Amino acid sequence: MTADQLRQFKHNVPFEPFTIHMTGGEKLIVDDPESLVLPRDWTTDAIVTMPRGKFAFVYLRNVSHVESQGGFPKVKRRPNRGKDNDQG
Repeated sequence: MTADQLRQFKHNVPFEPFTIHMTGGEKLIVDDPESLVLPRDWTTDAIVTMPRGKFAFVYLRNVSHVESQGGFPKVKRRPNRGKDNDQG
């Protein structure tokens, strides 16, 4: 699971609640888009907030899959950043 894929679930219109399944068997239910914290510059981690001030830190490499009632959101493709555009 990549951060961009998870962002698409968060920004899906209309929003559909989804469940993040971890490789250790844990399940994190995201029933509100605001309960998933995934800033634009984060690529390997996320935070899922829960009731009563609890939260779960999610290392995306440990996500086995995401389950949703709706279909998989369409991912916007980023422009190819090949060697021709290297600005380093």
